[in-house]
Parts: sequence; C-alpha cells; structure tokens
Amino acid sequence: MGLRARLITTLVIVLVLAFALVLVGVNFGLRNDVTTLAGQSVDAGSNALAGAVASRVEQTRTVILQAAAQPSLAHALQTNDRAALGSAVSDTAISGGFSFVVVTDVKGNVLAGSRPASGSVANDAVVQSALAGSLIGGPVLLEGSELRALGVTAQPPAIAIVTASPVNVNGVAVGALYGGSILDSTTKFVDDVSHLTGGATGIAVNGSLVATSIATKEGVKETGLTIPGAGVVVNRTTFSGQQRIDGVEYYAKISPLASFDGKVIGAYWFGVPFAQFDAVVDHTLGQIALWGAFGLVFALIAGSYSASRIGRAIILRSEEVNESAQELRVLVVGGEVSGDHVVKTRETLEEIRELVASPPDGTRVEHLRDLAHRAVDDVVVIDTLTAELSNRMRDAAARVERLSEVARALDELVAGARPSRN
Repeated sequence: MGLRARLITTLVIVLVLAFALVLVGVNFGLRNDVTTLAGQSVDAGSNALAGAVASRVEQTRTVILQAAAQPSLAHALQTNDRAALGSAVSDTAISGGFSFVVVTDVKGNVLAGSRPASGSVANDAVVQSALAGSLIGGPVLLEGSELRALGVTAQPPAIAIVTASPVNVNGVAVGALYGGSILDSTTKFVDDVSHLTGGATGIAVNGSLVATSIATKEGVKETGLTIPGAGVVVNRTTFSGQQRIDGVEYYAKISPLASFDGKVIGAYWFGVPFAQFDAVVDHTLGQIALWGAFGLVFALIAGSYSASRIGRAIILRSEEVNESAQELRVLVVGGEVSGDHVVKTRETLEEIRELVASPPDGTRVEHLRDLAHRAVDDVVVIDTLTAELSNRMRDAAARVERLSEVARALDELVAGARPSRN
C-alpha cells in the first residue's frame, strides 16, 4: 500500500472513530437530558392537576356559601317547605355544575336533594363541621352508605370535591347545605389540564383511575385502568419514571391526593408519552449522522487532495534522489574501472622491470615494446577516466548538496516545520 493510500486510510479511520464516539456521547447525553426534561414536564403537569383540584374546591366553596346565604333557603328550612328546598338545591346544583346538592336539618337528616336523596349524613365530618357553624370544603372519600344517602350511583369508594355550609337564622344554624362533584369520567378539568399541558391526566383511588383524560379511539374514557406504583402515595411519597399503561409508554409522576383533613385518599397521575422524547433524540441523532456523513465526505475529499499533494511532493523529491544516486553510481563504476587499469598498469610495469633485469636477447626488446605500448594505453585510459571522474566529482559535490536540500525538504514535509540546525 502506497503512502498516499495509507494517509487517506488513516484519515478515514480516525474520522469514523471520532464520529462514532461523538454519536455515542451525544446519545447518552441527549437521553439523560430528555429524561430530565420529561421529569420537569410531569412535575409541571402534576402541579397543574393539583391546582385544578384546588381551583374546583374554591369554586365549590363560593357557590355553596352564596346559596346557603339566601334568605329563601333559611325560610324554607324553618317552614319545612320541601318543595322550596328541592327547588333551591336543584338550582344550586345546576349553577355550580355539581353532582349532588342536599340540605339537611340540624341532626344531619337529608330533607331535599338535587337527586332523589334520603337518609342521614350526620356522620360525615364535613356536615358535622357545618352544623357546628364552620364552612369546610375539599376532597373527600365517600363510601357506599354516604353515596346512597346523597342519591349518587357512583361506584364506591368515590372521591368528591365538596363543601358544606351552615344555614343560619339569627346566627343559629337551622340546617346545612352540602354539595359537590364526584370525580369520574365526566370530570371536565382533567381534560382541561391535559389540553393545556399536552400530557395525560388522571386521579386514582386504590390504584385505579376514576377520572382520566385517557380515552379509547371511540372516545370512551378508560376509567378503571390500574396504575403501576400508585401504592407509593400511601406513605406520602411520590413516584417519577417510565410506565407502560394500556400499551403506551409514559414518563409519569404519581403524587398523593389528600382530603380536607390531611388524609391520603387517592393519587394524582400525570404522564407524558415517552415516544415524543425518543423522537427528539432520534431526530437529533439522525441530523448529526446526516451532517456527519457530509462532513466525512468533505474531509475525505480534502484529505485525498492533501495526501495527493504530499505524495506528489515526495515523488518529486524521490526522483531527485534517484538522479543523484545514478550519478554517484557512475562515479563508483568509473572508480572501479580506473582501479582495474591501475592494477593492469602496475602488472605491466612489473613485467617490464623483470625484463630489464634479465639478460638481453632479441625477443626481449620486442616484448618490452609491447609492454610499453600497453602501459601507455593504460595510462591514457587512466588519464581519461581521471579527467571524467574529476568532472563527475564536481557534479557529485553539487548532487550531495542537493541531496541535503532534499533531506531538509522531506523533514519539513513530514514534521511540518523546517528542522533546527542546532
């Protein structure tokens, strides 16, 4: 694999690994952030639901107090006018949007109601307080006997938002006006909170929803659904986390619902479909992956161009080194040839010396002449080679200087800066 290919491969591997680490880090960070956001969302929704209950309590107090202050109601109680009492409580139920309104005598016996009501509510703590002269209201848990006395057909136990006010004549209570709303599938404020916050709402008793914004595709409220973890409210603790309810994954919060006297009688439930938070994470990661892919392609193109430039620069330097090496190779070969001729010349001279030292004869002169010619030829060759090598050596010196420049250029190319001469 060439240097250019290695550079490009290394660049791609580094970028892909860095991009993968970024995706993993962003994924964990985003999921922690959306979980925090989901927690804040359900906190706000749960507070809104509790606020709606408090608002309904205040509204109930206002309507019942105003109705109990009507002189006509007090007169009807004094004269035991059942028809007038029935008309008065019916009007109050309609004006307040209540599930029931009853009027009792001083012993807590029901005299008239907005529904067919009879019996006694003397054991009801709210009514007892009213007959004692106090105005009390808030959420209560009504059992079967109380519901029957009020003429309500709800499944016991039922949560109701109620208020009872004394009906006074000359400062003395002659009876009590008691009314409120059962929290059931018709409870409107749970839908209002749901529309306002974008979450699902509910109020649970014994772990099952009695009022909720969750509905089927046909629009039927899904009361009776069991809420996992609703038992935590018994210890006045809250729960926040993911829950799967009716096939939907929610991030939910469950908090205690207390009656007017502080007893825990149920639970607030508020949930946000967790799919919308997953969608935020998936969309964000998708955008990062998309733009990251564009970034990788751009980096690959830029890296390929940069690697090609580096490769071309190295190739040019390599060609210069090869040329210089060839020149030096010629010098080496020339030196070897010159050395061979020097050896031959020495051998020729040694033969001449031996002939000169031997007795003279006719053939020796001829042989000396041949050896002399040979020596002259070798000297000519040596002289020629010496002159050529001298020229080549000057070129070699220039080549060596050029090789030094090439080496410095390669150092600068690799290290990114001109090396120090120190």
